[in-house]
Amino acid sequence: MLDNMRHDLLALTLLLLFCPIGIAAQSLDQDLIEAAKDGDAALVESLLDRGAHIDAVNKDRRTALIRAAFRGHVQVIRVLVDAHADLNLRDVQGHTALSWAAHEGCVEVAQILLESGANPNTRDEDLYTPLIWAAFKGHTEIVESALRFGADPKARNNSGFTPLIRAAQQGHVDIARLLIAAHSDVNARNQHGYSALMRAVEHGHTEIVTLLLASGASLNAQNNYGHTALNRAADKGQLDVVQQLLNAGADPKIADKRGRTALEMAQLGNHADVVALLKSVSAK
Repeated sequence: MLDNMRHDLLALTLLLLFCPIGIAAQSLDQDLIEAAKDGDAALVESLLDRGAHIDAVNKDRRTALIRAAFRGHVQVIRVLVDAHADLNLRDVQGHTALSWAAHEGCVEVAQILLESGANPNTRDEDLYTPLIWAAFKGHTEIVESALRFGADPKARNNSGFTPLIRAAQQGHVDIARLLIAAHSDVNARNQHGYSALMRAVEHGHTEIVTLLLASGASLNAQNNYGHTALNRAADKGQLDVVQQLLNAGADPKIADKRGRTALEMAQLGNHADVVALLKSVSAK
């Protein structure tokens, strides 16, 4: 009986001694993350001086650095980098601070992180690298910086999209040029066999089509469904691109796996101007 009382008294004493300290420390950590999110660099410095853990995480495993990077708070980023925050910690979605900066287009933040040694080839839960995000979102300066610091121009996400396929799909010409200059594979395919050229023609990005063809893109290659770039352009009713591809030597007779040529796909889509153009070609 006496031993049990002594044990309970000891446990209570330890609880009173250590819990307040633990609670206070946890509060400091969460205050740090909130201050970083709000862009309050002075408060971030103060909280670090008071003992806040620089790499503490919130419920989404986001650190002060990650929250500041997402919001583009440059001064907070400088404070945290100078205080040796871990640059490559990942949140619950697999994003690092650099990944979020690339996603959100926070150019100066991305530059600071890269110059400070952040890994440009980390991957989130969907296997996007910071470069793929920047190329997809059209953040040219971040693409340029990431490539300069060793980002892989041939990286693929979980759907097989490379930075170039994403840039071509979105019509980001300057980014496509940077990626091609960095030796991105112009004929890489995603998991459905779509190349950068196929994605560009679907959206009518004529300037990127010209760039890709000049860089060696395969004109008559077929995706997993048997579609060529011309099939995709005809299906989407992209008259200017259809003309562009025909001028480059695209074969209008190639049929997909269901036996449909570019002309038949244009007819099914009721694209009268494309139908007329393809009929004039077949009549020659």
